[in-house]
Amino acid sequence: MARQTAPTFMQSKSGFFRVIATIAVALREKTAAAIERRRIRTALGKLDDYMLKDMGIARSDIERIAKRTYPPR
Repeated sequence: MARQTAPTFMQSKSGFFRVIATIAVALREKTAAAIERRRIRTALGKLDDYMLKDMGIARSDIERIAKRTYPPR
């Protein structure tokens, strides 16, 4: 059986940690996006219909705004 040299062994370890780091960053970004959506939903949900209308937003638009999916112009 061929014996791994130190650089080869470290490269395989660094590849593993790179994958773990990539997954951790993606998870952090998804969590941050979910928190931001909840914050927007909560803030807009606290406003009454007159305030929303003043901003040009209907109560039914809150979820779409939180998800940042806007209709094409």
